[in-house]
Amino acid sequence: MKEKGRFLKKYRGNECLNCGIPLDVIDRYCHNCGQINTTKKLSFKDFFNEFFASILSYDSRLRHTIVGLLFRPGMISKDYIEGKRIKYANPFRFYLSVSILFFIISGLFIDFDSLPTQTDDQNNGILQVNLSDQIPEEKAITNDSISESEDTEEPVYFSEIQLDTMNTFNAVQNRWKTYKSHYKKTGQLIANIALDSLQHNKNGYTKYLYKRSIRTKNLNENPMELLKFVFNKLPFIIFFFLPFFALTIWVIYIRRSFNYMEHLVFIFHTQTMFFILMGIAILIDQITKSEAASSIAMLVFLFYLYKAMRKFYQQRRLKTIVKFLLVNVLFFILAGIGSLVTIIGSMFIF
Repeated sequence: MKEKGRFLKKYRGNECLNCGIPLDVIDRYCHNCGQINTTKKLSFKDFFNEFFASILSYDSRLRHTIVGLLFRPGMISKDYIEGKRIKYANPFRFYLSVSILFFIISGLFIDFDSLPTQTDDQNNGILQVNLSDQIPEEKAITNDSISESEDTEEPVYFSEIQLDTMNTFNAVQNRWKTYKSHYKKTGQLIANIALDSLQHNKNGYTKYLYKRSIRTKNLNENPMELLKFVFNKLPFIIFFFLPFFALTIWVIYIRRSFNYMEHLVFIFHTQTMFFILMGIAILIDQITKSEAASSIAMLVFLFYLYKAMRKFYQQRRLKTIVKFLLVNVLFFILAGIGSLVTIIGSMFIF
């Protein structure tokens, strides 16, 4: 490799400027910390030469990783755990980058506002139509009359002294009703001001409960907000879910010589491939105005997963098929549990 700029021998020092380790004139980099062995002052040209060199270096790893994922299912994972890593991107970082990009693309084409909700049905007059079919002498209930009855509903108020005399369950329930009623009446969003008005104790618990009562009311009026919240967190939710899935793979292949981290590398690679295939399929579906590409991509991924398991774990065809089916069953079970936990958890942090 031709030496130029800061790499010239005349600029090399006898110790690392970063960590102080003694160096020789033949050392291009410090063998302790990896910094360039140079005493030349940083110039504009040197700065941008190194900048573009690092980009091209990453692009080389990116190219090898994508080609390996597409055309060598399972083998890229096998190479990585065997130590052939210099030409591949880090599987964990690459997975996270691809997953975030996938959910950005998905978010651009998912219109949450177009999804039907109960509120939309009522606004479209479904309730009015059903009730107007009754006997003519009866007065049909309309959305306006419902709104009037809600506006005339008696406010709920329990003082701090009253709440202290109740058991824990009733106290929480009545405090919740009080806060919802107060917000409905005043529209006050700031917990401190609301608690002052109600003459309630101001602590972390009461502030949290007041904020949750507001969120719950808003959620009832627009349930799509929770769906948007969960969707935006999916890349990170799946990232933390995959280690548990790797644990099930480790149990299935417990008689093999793979450790837990090697199974995790395989899962990150296959999941990255899933996002790449589905991302491309979503773009094709948007162009063709159909969902055929997504269905095909799912079938392609299932075949890809089988081939990856066969090559990575090096087992016979029948045994791989059985374990492939078992892995998919376990995945859907864990995905169901994970989805339930995510939705319940989101209700508390939304």
